[in-house]
Amino acid sequence: MRVEAYFIPTICVFSYLLISKIHIYNGYCKTARRNMGTIAFFDIMGSSLSTSNERFKELSAQSGLSISSIKMLNDRFLTLATHQDKTLKEPFMTVSDFESIPELLKNPLGPRLIDAFFAVADAEQQKRVYFADFVRVISHFRPIDKNVHHPWNSREAKLKFAFTMYDLNKSGTITKDEFTEILKKMIGDNVSAAKVDSIAERTMRETDGDSDGSITFQEFCKAMEKTDIEQKMSFRFLT
Repeated sequence: MRVEAYFIPTICVFSYLLISKIHIYNGYCKTARRNMGTIAFFDIMGSSLSTSNERFKELSAQSGLSISSIKMLNDRFLTLATHQDKTLKEPFMTVSDFESIPELLKNPLGPRLIDAFFAVADAEQQKRVYFADFVRVISHFRPIDKNVHHPWNSREAKLKFAFTMYDLNKSGTITKDEFTEILKKMIGDNVSAAKVDSIAERTMRETDGDSDGSITFQEFCKAMEKTDIEQKMSFRFLT
């Protein structure tokens, strides 16, 4: 079994947890319209920069996502964001909003996805994820358009997102302890501690090219070079 096979399941689980429910909840915003009243709803919509048609077009150009997908994501975002920036008049999500998603809360890997989401969105300092940040991260799971380059959705961007999942202390490298911790959450209930340690040891040995005890992003990419990451981290309903 190739060493990258140990990384793939985690990538799939993380991406599934966040992406698979978005289209299911697409109807929630329609319910919000009914509950809030049409005038109140569109007053909020009109006050937000992130919901204007111009903003949708801008985000589409940056992410490669279609306008319809951007609007779908906006509907989902509005069901999750419980805070409002009074200065920007934009809704935003905090850690607690992500923790309110049942699928993330129940899964042992949920906290890692939330942490990585804020890291990739470059929102660790402010602890706020605005709609543009939300789209930026979600766009990593869009099928890659090989004819048009989009910086938010390239093979390298997908790999960086996956790498962030394992880099628990944000040092820029993955240690054996960090990999082992994630591995335990993935398969710890099904295999012995000795087996988990053996897998971690082998993975480090085969991936850590300079044998310095940690995996750099470049080494991570090399280990994944035969992996169809574009397929593994893509969802067809995100067009």
